[in-house]
Amino acid sequence: MNDLLQRYLAAVERRLPSGDGKAKAKSADIVAELREVLLSKIETKEEALGRAATNDEVAEVLKAFGHPVVVAARYGGQDYLIGPNYYPWFWHVQRIAVGAALVIGFGIATVRGLGSDEPMRAAMRGIGSAVEIALVAFGVVTALFIAAERGKLDMKWASKWDPKDLPRDNIRQPKMLFETAVTLAVDILFLLWWTKVVSFPAEIPAEDGRSVAFAFSPAWAAVYWPILALAVGTTLVHAADLIHPAWTRVRSLASIAGHTAGLAILWVLYTSQPLVTTSVLNGAGTENTDRVLRIIDGVVQVWLAASALIWVVTIGLELRRLWRTRGSSTGGSHPGSRGDSLGSQQVVI
Repeated sequence: MNDLLQRYLAAVERRLPSGDGKAKAKSADIVAELREVLLSKIETKEEALGRAATNDEVAEVLKAFGHPVVVAARYGGQDYLIGPNYYPWFWHVQRIAVGAALVIGFGIATVRGLGSDEPMRAAMRGIGSAVEIALVAFGVVTALFIAAERGKLDMKWASKWDPKDLPRDNIRQPKMLFETAVTLAVDILFLLWWTKVVSFPAEIPAEDGRSVAFAFSPAWAAVYWPILALAVGTTLVHAADLIHPAWTRVRSLASIAGHTAGLAILWVLYTSQPLVTTSVLNGAGTENTDRVLRIIDGVVQVWLAASALIWVVTIGLELRRLWRTRGSSTGGSHPGSRGDSLGSQQVVI
């Protein structure tokens, strides 16, 4: 199936109701129906041309059919607080506005944390301010859309879209705004902790008033700056996800490079153990405190292994996604693709 058509159908499907099983089944039926209709239109065009349609010609068919936002709204069966001519674009614009507001707000939170005598409190206030900015942005966009409907604003701008610019939702679903915002907040908190702007308790209670304190061993000094660089890069990627959450080849390559560098850091750490130094506070060590020490060492070992496994799997997934999109920028639909696709009733990947 043509890559543009796959992306188009995925963009429509993402905007259809998908709550319970019935909603998902209905969405799948709608996508199957759209696939039939659009493949028929492309096939008709190819018969008129006497050859396979190019990407530009497939894009013309898709553009004439309508933007995925609008097409999904036709099938969604939703009740609109904002009129049907504007509502399909409402959440699309909100994502950009609220995402940009959160990026700005989290940036302010980071600056406040770095320049304050009480960095944790300043960072928390900054995160609260980020949420307030996002709510203001949400309200402003809502007011603008209501005003546009009341004033019957011309919507010709909405027709100026190109199917070739559709994100590759068929390759990877975009991340939810809430998920990305929480991840970005965690990224910022890690940066503040890694740069020693904020600190957390590093003691584990043992027995009889004793406790075990643990700290990084000197082995971490060799990877301090690489980890900081990776953390900053990850934060920037997640900030970009707030505004443009779609998968891209550039983002995939960045993910592969980052996780490969992460594996290299894990290898350095693995060969430089011990990674944690421990000491018993308020007395001498006992059998119980020795057990706590062994638990800490075991947790570190499990963390290294689990991180390495997860990152290897992530690299494999990104390589697979890149493989699936190879040559798609120039590929067109091919004779016989309609029959093959309809026979399986699913997007070929």
